[in-house]
Amino acid sequence: MITGITQGIGRITAQELAPKGCRLLLVARDAQRGAAVVEQIKALSKNPNVELLLADLSRMDDVRKLAGEVKSRTDRLDVLINNAGALYMSRQLSADGFEMTFALNHLAY
Repeated sequence: MITGITQGIGRITAQELAPKGCRLLLVARDAQRGAAVVEQIKALSKNPNVELLLADLSRMDDVRKLAGEVKSRTDRLDVLINNAGALYMSRQLSADGFEMTFALNHLAY
């Protein structure tokens, strides 16, 4: 499972693992962007075992739903790549009232 797959390191990691035949559970916050990445990776790698899971990891309800979704799809994770993260230069609060950088980069995992 790889989080933060719509750009950067998460996307490149998924692109590199998919041709090796790995089953990938890819986590994105944005459904449209996530679906586009998954379809591109499937097409380029010829690996049909690439799945999209949606979660805003700054929201603790989404984190719990994601955990449940993963448990329903597989009995184990061989590798977990916690890549999603951000730095918010101005103070913002998550939906749960936590400082946004802390919520996303620390509490989510």
